[in-house]
Amino acid sequence: MAEFAVFMYRPNDAEAGGHAALAEHDAYAQEMTEAGQMTFGRPLAGPTASVSLRPDGQTDGPYLETAESVVGFYVVQADDLEAALAIARRNPVLRQGGGVEVRPVG
Repeated sequence: MAEFAVFMYRPNDAEAGGHAALAEHDAYAQEMTEAGQMTFGRPLAGPTASVSLRPDGQTDGPYLETAESVVGFYVVQADDLEAALAIARRNPVLRQGGGVEVRPVG
């Protein structure tokens, strides 16, 4: 099986959604874990907590200024990209106004 990283994005001006939204993500993670699909996953602190390093120094905040930020990621095992996309399409962030990016690992 191949591994795929799934990055979750949310608009910078979107509300986190509270306990109900978090519960959806917890249930989704549990579902993937029980199915043997997710090998690792974590939420990330907000983009203002990041520090970016560049050849000419460092800046507070994300490397790029965008309308969306990565809010979390997980790694899944799947037979191929299509299977990984099928797993990612169930992600609650898609119903909560965000998006996902699926990328092969390695």
